[in-house]
Amino acid sequence: MNFGLRLFSDSDLDRIHDLSLKILADPGMRIMSPKLRQALAKRGAQIDETKEVVRFPSGLVEETISAMQAELRAGRKPLLLNGVVSSLSSGSIQAKFGGACLECLDLEGGQFRAPTRQDLVNLVRLGQALPEVTTVGNPVVYLREDDGTRIDPRMERVKTAALIACYTTKAGAAEVWNTAELPFLMEIGEIVRGSRAAYMQNPCFVTAKETISPLILDDKAGDVLLLLAENGLATTIIPMPLTGASAPMSLAANVALCNAEVLGAAVAVRSACSDAWVAGGVISGILDMGSGAACFAAPEAILQDLGIAELHERRYGFDFAIGTGYTDAKYPGIQSVMEKMAKYWAAYQSGRVNYPLGLMAGGKAFSPEQALLDLEVARWVHGFGKGIPVEDVDLETCLEIIRRRGIGGNCLEEEHTLQNMRRVVWYPTLMDRKLSTGYTQDQERDMLANARAQYHKVMKNAVYEVDSDRRRAIEDVVRRAEKILCH
Repeated sequence: MNFGLRLFSDSDLDRIHDLSLKILADPGMRIMSPKLRQALAKRGAQIDETKEVVRFPSGLVEETISAMQAELRAGRKPLLLNGVVSSLSSGSIQAKFGGACLECLDLEGGQFRAPTRQDLVNLVRLGQALPEVTTVGNPVVYLREDDGTRIDPRMERVKTAALIACYTTKAGAAEVWNTAELPFLMEIGEIVRGSRAAYMQNPCFVTAKETISPLILDDKAGDVLLLLAENGLATTIIPMPLTGASAPMSLAANVALCNAEVLGAAVAVRSACSDAWVAGGVISGILDMGSGAACFAAPEAILQDLGIAELHERRYGFDFAIGTGYTDAKYPGIQSVMEKMAKYWAAYQSGRVNYPLGLMAGGKAFSPEQALLDLEVARWVHGFGKGIPVEDVDLETCLEIIRRRGIGGNCLEEEHTLQNMRRVVWYPTLMDRKLSTGYTQDQERDMLANARAQYHKVMKNAVYEVDSDRRRAIEDVVRRAEKILCH
């Protein structure tokens, strides 16, 4: 059941679109990649090479949108890859692990700390074991060996991808920081998928890049996007505009600014690689004027994300990803569950059921316990979202039961109750529905305690490892990457 969600009238969408075009025309965007600026100049954009600023003619932007729309009508099926946002999807829960967090939350140790090899292995195994998790990317970056030794930063992404590849059949999106490492990430992906053709149909170990709001596409991000496009891979740009800081204190202006950054990046990449598809997403926020903090789970941030997605879906016909992964909570608990409930419900209403799990503290840290809490939230949302079916229910049978049991009767002994109890009712994994046994005992059964216990239980049984031939092939890629990236 999808209740639908609409924030704008058609005229509102036209006004926001027009504002985005005006922003791209003046002040334009700073495009720091020389390759992209050269391509834009050939398409008629005005270039200030000294400042690396591009001013986009409205006609060029409209032409790019029209060309992408024509490709959709011709049957193109673009991909949108990222581990922390939700794109258009349908059906049952399609959760994912991602985020490239630089910290993991060690609840038992009471600290945030740099992830070790074993931390990443454990999180990948957790994602592998949960049936609703459909893709496992890089929940954390492999930063340290188990003895605390620092990984060479130039090898972090390659070693992270290699480790993920060894412990899951669900390899998903993972971070790409520069063009030099992309060939090695692709090669690991091809080993995982079994062939180049299979990899191109279902890529892994690549993900989105971000603009620097407001209105900057740096050279590394631009060059990675272009190289992804040239290799026929999904090309996704995700701005992170902040209302009150990088965007004016207006939700609608934030939507227009984000849209300008997405359209500007799309025009730039397609100018250099005409058959590229540049998908968009957003992780917007607001500046809390009381604390000075950037907040990504405020109601205004959720509305902004839904607003830009609605603009792309209704005005352009494009899929667009929203930032469902981030919570402002620093640890699992009441705030984190409340914020994730709001985000997942909004995502569900907008037709996006591929929920990121486990992210904490504005995307800085990953928690396995939070991932399990998030999954419980998603299950609740889908339990509510099924609504109240009438047409496919045998109400006449129910009438017979009511008459048979009579006034004051109960249905516990009915075969109908036994047959339908799990179909009709959602039963939680972590929530406490047991009869009260006293305050202290009830506390011991709270959701976080249950999540911690479930995590340890899963770890005892999570044993998947890749076969020896593919492991050797992956290790060979890592050795060759070290020779090239580290010298």
